[in-house]
Amino acid sequence: MSLSADFFKVKGSLPPPFMPLRLLPTLCLVFAVNGLLPGIALGESPAQPSGQPKTIANATPGDQRRAFELPTYVHRPLPYTLQTAQDWQTVGMNALIAEDYVNSLQAFNKAVDLSAGQDPEILEQRGWVHYLQERYETAIADLNQAATLYQEQSQTPNYRNVRRMQLYIETQAERTDTAS
Repeated sequence: MSLSADFFKVKGSLPPPFMPLRLLPTLCLVFAVNGLLPGIALGESPAQPSGQPKTIANATPGDQRRAFELPTYVHRPLPYTLQTAQDWQTVGMNALIAEDYVNSLQAFNKAVDLSAGQDPEILEQRGWVHYLQERYETAIADLNQAATLYQEQSQTPNYRNVRRMQLYIETQAERTDTAS
């Protein structure tokens, strides 16, 4: 089943918070489960303002220069209407939390279209979904575009983080190629 605006329209008898996706009833899910990301060293950095620790990954256990923060996805209520890039970003994050990568990718694609490809956070999140689906070249392209936008917007910490994430994915792609 594919996502479409019609799929999410609230029908007359359904209450406004209608959630068509099977969503996990969690407040936050961090993609740093050892089984999900094989081959990376995980650690925690100081707590974020929200009180949740940031999860750090790097390509080699001792190389802190290559460490990057893994994307985090917080479950949010679905918007009543799906008209903005942020609305579709919310759908994409919720689908990703439910490990529904197909619908997550479709929602992020719609968000990128609505933002005219100018929101680096959405591109970063879509790139991570591509990585989780082992579509390394597409993931790297999205992360490269996100890094360019972060740099243009003078968001240096986010730029560096995305570049490190991109380097990690390139390393994983090389490992996959040599293992084949």
